[in-house]
Amino acid sequence: MTGQVFTSGQLRERYLAFFAARGHTRVPSDSLIPSGDPTVLFTSAGMNQFKGYFLGRRTDLQRATSAQKCLRTGDLERVGKTPRHHTFFEMLGNFAFGDYFKREAIQWAWEFLTGTLDYAGTRPSPDREQLCLRLPAAKLWVSVYEEDQEAHELWRALGMPEERIKRFGQADNFWPANAPKEGPNGPCGPCSEIYFDVDEQVAGPQSVEIWNLVFTQFDRQPDGSLKPLPKPNIDTGMGLERLTAVIQGTPTDYETDLFAPLITAIRALPRQGKVEAQRAAFAERAVADHLRAVVFLLAEGLLPSNESRGYVLRMLIRRAHRLGRSTLRIEAGASKIFLSRLIPAVEQAMQQSPYAKVLAEKRTSIQKAIDQEETQFVQTLEAGLSRLEELIAKARQAKPAVLSGEDAFKLYDTYGFPLELTMDAAEEVGVQVDRPGFDKALQAQQARSRGASQFGGDVFATERLAVRQALKDLPSREGQFVGYDALHAETRIRGLWDGQAWVTSAVAGSAVGLVLEHSPFYGESGGQIGDTGWVEASDGRAEVTHTGWVDDVLLHQVTVREGQLKVTAVVQARVDVERRIKIARSHTATHLLHWALRKVLGPEAVQAGSAVEVERVRFDFSSLQPLREEQRAQVEQLVNARVRLVDDVATDQMRLDEARREGALALFGEKYGSTVRVVRIGDYSKELCGGTHVRHTGYVGQFQIVAESSIAAGTRRIEALVGEAAAVQQQRGQRL
Repeated sequence: MTGQVFTSGQLRERYLAFFAARGHTRVPSDSLIPSGDPTVLFTSAGMNQFKGYFLGRRTDLQRATSAQKCLRTGDLERVGKTPRHHTFFEMLGNFAFGDYFKREAIQWAWEFLTGTLDYAGTRPSPDREQLCLRLPAAKLWVSVYEEDQEAHELWRALGMPEERIKRFGQADNFWPANAPKEGPNGPCGPCSEIYFDVDEQVAGPQSVEIWNLVFTQFDRQPDGSLKPLPKPNIDTGMGLERLTAVIQGTPTDYETDLFAPLITAIRALPRQGKVEAQRAAFAERAVADHLRAVVFLLAEGLLPSNESRGYVLRMLIRRAHRLGRSTLRIEAGASKIFLSRLIPAVEQAMQQSPYAKVLAEKRTSIQKAIDQEETQFVQTLEAGLSRLEELIAKARQAKPAVLSGEDAFKLYDTYGFPLELTMDAAEEVGVQVDRPGFDKALQAQQARSRGASQFGGDVFATERLAVRQALKDLPSREGQFVGYDALHAETRIRGLWDGQAWVTSAVAGSAVGLVLEHSPFYGESGGQIGDTGWVEASDGRAEVTHTGWVDDVLLHQVTVREGQLKVTAVVQARVDVERRIKIARSHTATHLLHWALRKVLGPEAVQAGSAVEVERVRFDFSSLQPLREEQRAQVEQLVNARVRLVDDVATDQMRLDEARREGALALFGEKYGSTVRVVRIGDYSKELCGGTHVRHTGYVGQFQIVAESSIAAGTRRIEALVGEAAAVQQQRGQRL
């Protein structure tokens, strides 16, 4: 135990308050499902939601601090076997975007951890009692990148003894690891890690890395050279689970208040006999870890499936069930399921977190999803377990003892056994699984996506067309679009893309990508299609056929109809007004549909995607069951009732945390800045939305559902018509 003992909730709050007092904006945790980021399957670090700031695309924040929910599956086989590996965890972080750098990052890290401004403790922090942790300096040591003399000198200036500063190579103390030698190209930099040793031995056997300070100061070039960034950044990360274990003096993370209620609940479940202590400890930890991940993924609207993120969720549920039944020998009773009994323990462990309310609100839907998936897996186990045992027994007779990749794939394809479960079962009796053979069989049969391994790439990957690199000093994303109220704007041409290169002019008949200084054209996003219209210059005229976002810049696809367009020319940009109004009708109808579905089905009916088009809507939502005929009619009636009541539609700009406190719904997978646009309809619908809308619901005219179907496990789709299209459809039906 080290000094005063804090709960995990107190630690989270102290950290955020400490950096808020130093000018950092508190930013709520982003979703576990990345916001518009194709490079990662799940949010895996605190910096993920700030990529736009690190790349200079967003400029409304200079300092930020967050406690980010994260999920990683790369070390799945180590979860439960080591004291500190997890799938779901929280990452505390403080970030600077071209603001402060190494000196402040190191000074504040030391101050927060120890409550002093120097190693000797002769200068106490003014926030020592209220915000700092007061860890003893003698139990802390640090590492720096072997070539980072600046960081070394800053630690020495704090009074850190030389023997407590270790220099490591780029594999350990550079981000990304080995970037100077191996890449990827792009932003990178050295880091300094802070360790805690309970026995006061530098790099001793009980050493725990608690904080990593990343100094992003270089841009790696294609030739391998490191070009200094004009505005270096700070990106830090400290695992809340590890920090809590250090502060609460527990040997592993699983004895802290973040896990203890769940471990206790698992041990309270009835068992069929005794289990060897070491095996039981591993399985209890793994089940506890996986249940936390499962509950949070389900709370965010994800449902089990055989593809992508849904596959990972399914695998975690099934792995937790198998470990509970086969290793812990849990007696599940006639239903043969037990995992949902542990949900209250997850809630108890999170009662001091910002997520307590949403977990309570989603309890019913979380339980239904777990019970349904677990029941389905029980059936799978009963059908395929004997076959799995036969194949493993056969493999044990071989030299070496290897289960073929083809057999592992048959178990996956025929019985629904995730590869990870087959590997777990085989490992328990000393059998290896031919993973390359499995992958080959999977690829040959064009099987479904199965996990995080197929998602990757440079974490700072941008679209192929790097607009901001070619066209300097463009306004921010927020400053680009001026078309909420004005459908006409005088502006200037900043760039013309002919499909191969940036050009200075385009003549009649040319199809080019057009970048304007600012634009009234809405760019396709949030499910809403982009605007069309005209761009007119003094000596040319072009038709805008589509507008979208590329590299956080509005790119207009145009065909030059008359004369020519030139870079720097002043132009009149005019949106097709009638088409915009019809799209706005559809978008407002989408919000009404979302409200009506939640009213009929409950809060678990969460939007999972949409397409807002001219008088047509496609709306995807989470539901384990199809809409009954009477429910479909009720949803349609609710929407049309609000249309007839002509409710006001209003928009507000507010801070993201304020909007969430007011109950505004956010769409998972969408990226929101620190300031958001909230669309309100009457006193019953409130959503974060950047789309265009009509001024009152009466403009919608009419709404009619034309189809409802399943598009994936646990995800339904409604297709509907709006306005004149709905009226025409209804008239046709009446004539029939």
